[in-house]
Amino acid sequence: MEERKSPVGTILLCVALAAMLVLCGALMPRMQSAKQLLDIEKNATPTPTADNRNMLAITPHPNATPAPTVLILKVGVEGDQVKRLQERLKHLGYYTGEVDGQFGQGTAQSVMMFQAQHGIAADGLAGEETRTLLYSDAAQVFVPTPVPTATPSVLSMGDDHDGVRAAQQRLKDLGYLEGSVDGDFGAGTKAAVMWFQRQNGLSEDGVIGGNTMALLYSEDAPMAIATPTPDPNAAPILVNKTHPVDASYKPGDLVNMRDFMPSDLIYVKGSECEGDRTAATALINLLKAAKADGITGWQLNAGYRSVRYQQTLMNNKIDEYLSRNPSWSRSKAQSAASKTVADPGTSEHHTGLAFDVTARGADAFIGTEQQKWLNENCWDYGFIIRYQEDKEDITGFIAECWHIRYVGTAHSIPMRDNNLCLEEYLGEMD
Repeated sequence: MEERKSPVGTILLCVALAAMLVLCGALMPRMQSAKQLLDIEKNATPTPTADNRNMLAITPHPNATPAPTVLILKVGVEGDQVKRLQERLKHLGYYTGEVDGQFGQGTAQSVMMFQAQHGIAADGLAGEETRTLLYSDAAQVFVPTPVPTATPSVLSMGDDHDGVRAAQQRLKDLGYLEGSVDGDFGAGTKAAVMWFQRQNGLSEDGVIGGNTMALLYSEDAPMAIATPTPDPNAAPILVNKTHPVDASYKPGDLVNMRDFMPSDLIYVKGSECEGDRTAATALINLLKAAKADGITGWQLNAGYRSVRYQQTLMNNKIDEYLSRNPSWSRSKAQSAASKTVADPGTSEHHTGLAFDVTARGADAFIGTEQQKWLNENCWDYGFIIRYQEDKEDITGFIAECWHIRYVGTAHSIPMRDNNLCLEEYLGEMD
């Protein structure tokens, strides 16, 4: 007989199912909200990296070849690689030190020399590029770089180079130099420099030093101002024992006689001999006339002298007398010297208007054809025989037939015609 289920159990089962459905319906919205929040957080939070610090390291396979590590050899590194580097640098001529495997400053300097010669950044570090080139066939033997010649900061007599040539050109452009631009600092260049210095208030030493060079090459370097030609009718300057010049006196327009005088007319003894431009021009005219008369072979022994140089000449003459006369006092020797050498400040050579001329190669000037011609004709060219035999008591000097003085024809011809020395002539003018 079929067994029948209890109605009470069925009712309870139905009630339980209904309760579960109600509960699921109530929880469904919360579960959907939680899922959405989880998705948002999942997308916003990065996936963490696993911490494998505590994991065992994997041992490479013993047959695997590791990639080489690039080694830079530099100061402080030691070993066979450095030794090999030094040997190669030494073979090529860059390194001269000891091959000891120690990378010191000497090795670094050698590396820099190699790098510089091969167009690599000269940092002294022997990296891969430097070493690859060093050990290759393209590595060059060391070629020393010539030491550049420094530009001289001072130019003076005897210099001969492009620096002098540039200075000469500048002096010529400004009107101070009349000679050639040849790079040879001779007497003519020195005279031009002294003229530049004198006109611009610089120390007149004929040397292009710092101050002179700075002004010479400056944009406002002044042009030369020629000394005005003296009035030929003005009274000649008188310089003698009673009319000395000041120690600072110097004529304004001196020329270098060796550069100024034609060499076919006269030989100028001494490369630094100077003379007044007007007087030197008159001397050229005189010598041309002498040559036309067949008289040549002249020599110029002296022109302008500074007061300081005259003192040197006087001291030398005094010493000469003392050496020949040991029993003489210095005052006696000085008195004797004053007969032939003017005291400093009293020499006509200070004016630049006086010249000592002789016959080249002759032992004495007196009696030569040059002396006879000069004595007769110098007056026509503005010169006088300054110290004559019959005027010694007036001039205070013994006769000097070789000493001529320029005064201009306006004065020289009347002096000749009236047999007057300069002291007498100026006394008459008073």
